[in-house]
Amino acid sequence: MATIAREDIDALNVALTVTVAKEDYLADFQKELKRYRKQASLKGFRKGNIPMSVVRKMFGRSILAEVVNKELQEEMSKFLYDEEAEIDFLGQPIPSKDQEEFEFSVSNLDDYVFKFDLGLAPQFELQGLGNEETLEKLVVEPAADKLDEELLNLRRRFGVSEEVEDAVAERDIITLKAVELDGEKPKEGGIDKEFTLFIENITDDAKEAFLGKKIGDSAVLDVFNLEANTTVDHVRKYLLGLAEDDDREVSEAFSLTIDKISRHTLAALDEDFYKQAFGEGDVSNEKEALAKIQEDYRGHFEGQTNALLFRNVQELLMEKNPLEFPETFLKRWLVTSNEKNTEENVEAGFDGFLKGLQWTLLREKLIKQLELDVTAEEVKESFAKQVMGYFGGQRPEWLNEEMISGMVDRMMNEEKSVREKFDELMNDKLSIRLQEEFTLTDKVITPEELQEIVAKIQAENEAQNLLLEEEE
Repeated sequence: MATIAREDIDALNVALTVTVAKEDYLADFQKELKRYRKQASLKGFRKGNIPMSVVRKMFGRSILAEVVNKELQEEMSKFLYDEEAEIDFLGQPIPSKDQEEFEFSVSNLDDYVFKFDLGLAPQFELQGLGNEETLEKLVVEPAADKLDEELLNLRRRFGVSEEVEDAVAERDIITLKAVELDGEKPKEGGIDKEFTLFIENITDDAKEAFLGKKIGDSAVLDVFNLEANTTVDHVRKYLLGLAEDDDREVSEAFSLTIDKISRHTLAALDEDFYKQAFGEGDVSNEKEALAKIQEDYRGHFEGQTNALLFRNVQELLMEKNPLEFPETFLKRWLVTSNEKNTEENVEAGFDGFLKGLQWTLLREKLIKQLELDVTAEEVKESFAKQVMGYFGGQRPEWLNEEMISGMVDRMMNEEKSVREKFDELMNDKLSIRLQEEFTLTDKVITPEELQEIVAKIQAENEAQNLLLEEEE
């Protein structure tokens, strides 16, 4: 078997010398020559009877290179992933700059010596855990007037509509008898139609004509200028009831008489309303209702605030745990490992790459130290919730357990999907667990302030990405 000699250049860089001696590959080389001889077809020779000298001349060089490379890769893999050696390396070994090129001559079988450079991960002990630091945890709460407004909206939502005899007010719904006019008189053969309008959706001219008026009051208005932000086609079809192929000319002026006034009354602050709006037994009075709305606000934004806290924890831990890397090796590895990479674009994005690598190593250390794990059952359960999410969280009658299980099984067979789901669940666990390692103080902010914070972070990220693109 091939032999590997390790030379530690420093704490982060290693030189590997791999010697594949003639006796390490000779038997496999001769075996492969015989296999080629049996399988190869060559004009002028019967299959399996090609002279070995011809096989060596035509295929020997490529067979030799393949056999030697196979021996090299197998021994290198054993060396790198030896559990006892525990080599914590970065990337993959890359040929040293002084590596000679081989001819792989079959007429002069010899020993082959390969030289590689290898970068090592920095060794470190985690710093910054154990309530050494105090961090702000954002808590989103609306202003008091917003809580009152949300309660009012809930009362509107669970209120009822009923006809009233009062004058038209904001938020009312009016039913109008519309008669098409020709001058000041009804148009002969013209449109005579009844339709409804929501006062909050009509134009200022229409509001001036109807607000404060009662049943039986009339006004002459442009029918195409009743609703705000509407179109002629919408008016013809939905107000006047004309078919799409009805191309008659319609007058603008209509006599509009109020026939009915409907008003949506607010739900009373009683037991029925609290049960409808907040569930059985959760709320019994206005104070508890406002507190529940406040709690729901916190829950609604908790995903975002937890993400921001996790981001702050990441930055703090990266600051507390500065790491050194084999930068020269990593730059060479990035260029050699991807043909799209050039020295220029690697240099431009290298700081961001190192930052990501630093967090990757910290994350691995945190997961191990905090003894976190994600089981296959947890992955399957999350996939099942994802399937239910496709249907708005409600399972249709036709979607039975067998179908859900089948969809989950297919997801579990997709390696990339499972890996992404595993990372998602692990990050969730890590985020929650890390909160126990810091002293947290609540900082109450409004939804608007949260939006400003998120927008600022997004702008910074976009600016950084733009800078990298320009440098590339």
